[in-house]
Parts: sequence; structure tokens; C-alpha cells
Amino acid sequence: MATKQDVNVKLISGLTARKYLKCSKLEFEDLVSQGDICAYRDEANRWRVEKESVLNYIEQSLLPKATSVVINENHYQEVLQRICAAKSSVKIMTADFKRFNLKPTKSQSTNYKDGTPFVKYLMNMAVKGISVQIICSRPSDNFMDEWNGYYEQMHRPKLFEFKFCKRNHAKAIIIDDKLIYVGSANITPAGMGQGIFTPGNFEIGILTEEPVVISSVKELFLKIWNDGYCIGCHRADQCHE
Repeated sequence: MATKQDVNVKLISGLTARKYLKCSKLEFEDLVSQGDICAYRDEANRWRVEKESVLNYIEQSLLPKATSVVINENHYQEVLQRICAAKSSVKIMTADFKRFNLKPTKSQSTNYKDGTPFVKYLMNMAVKGISVQIICSRPSDNFMDEWNGYYEQMHRPKLFEFKFCKRNHAKAIIIDDKLIYVGSANITPAGMGQGIFTPGNFEIGILTEEPVVISSVKELFLKIWNDGYCIGCHRADQCHE
């Protein structure tokens, strides 16, 4: 990060940096907090930004980002395991969220013969300081009872949040705001390659680091999250039943 002692570093204002980056104030501050842009606040609380870090970020953003295709049961390893390895945040959009367990590890098998329930694992991530936000249709009553049971056991972790939306049919998962899955799979055993009687559904999706894709899907996620579509929606009241 740039500091006041870096006399040989070319500094620009926060406003100028945002013009270079073509981003909002919030997006700019996110880039600073994530270490993508070097900046500090001066005595007058104004942003002083290292120009070279801005130009380097723009150059890197123009390069092709890693993208891979995920097919069928590979969703477990390629998507689910990446969710479990998140460092700061997970945003999940899915039509259906059903009960299933993670494949057991040596440490889990003592307490869970069939692995840790996935929703409980997500809550445990929230307890450890990772933000988890889920948009889905309301689960079945039995699973909802189990969900609420785990929620109470973990003392209602503040960073675990969920909203039910009957209209949502999008399937996307944003991990640490740096990697995104977009595809056909719901958060269900069959969708994630853990079908009971078969390997699961035929599913396909992509994993990508492309900032434009992440930004576009995140914008949709936040609009749904912040009730941006609820006004005039004939199903909005049913989401809170």
C-alpha cells in the first residue's frame, strides 16, 4: 500500500483513480480493501492512490481470465469444494436448496458417519468470519426444521443470511468476489453429483474469474437481495410465509 513516505511514487486522487477504473466509490474501496489498488487516506481524509497500481490493475483486467467448463458429477470437486475453501465470502443463488452431506473426511467421520451436512458447514464458515448469503426457494418443511436447528445450535451466526424468493431460477455462486460459477446445477444432491440412485443429473456450467461476469451476476444478486424486484411482484408476499 502506498504511504506518505513513498516520495518517489506518483499519486493521484481517488476521483481520478475512479475515472481511470470506470468504477463507483464502493467498487473502488473494495479494490483497495482487497489489495488490488494501493492507496491511503491523507490528513484531510482524502484518498491518495498509487497511479501505477491503477494502471497495472487495468492492464491485468484486460487479459483473458481463466475459465473452465464443469460437467455432471465434477460439480462436487470443482464447485462445492471451492465453496468450502472460501476465504471471505460466498453468495449463492439457486432455485432449489436440498439437504445433503459432504463426503466424509477422516476428521468428520468421527461425528458424522456420512459427512457434514452442507448447510451446517456453511453456518460454521459464518461462525469463523466468512460471509454467507443464500437466495433460494423455501426448502421443504423437514429440511427447514433441520436448517433452523443448526442455526440455533450455532447461536444464529450473524454472517449467515438467507432470503427466499419463489421467482429465482438462476444458479450462480460467487466465491470471495473473485471466482464465479454459472450453470444449470441447483444446490441439491443430484445437482452436485451426489444422487442417491445415480451419479446425479446431467449438469453443465462454467467457472470463471472474468470480472465482467462476476460484476454482472453480483449486480443481479444484490438487486434480488435488496428486494429490488419485490415491488409489484405477485409472489413477493409468499416468500416470507
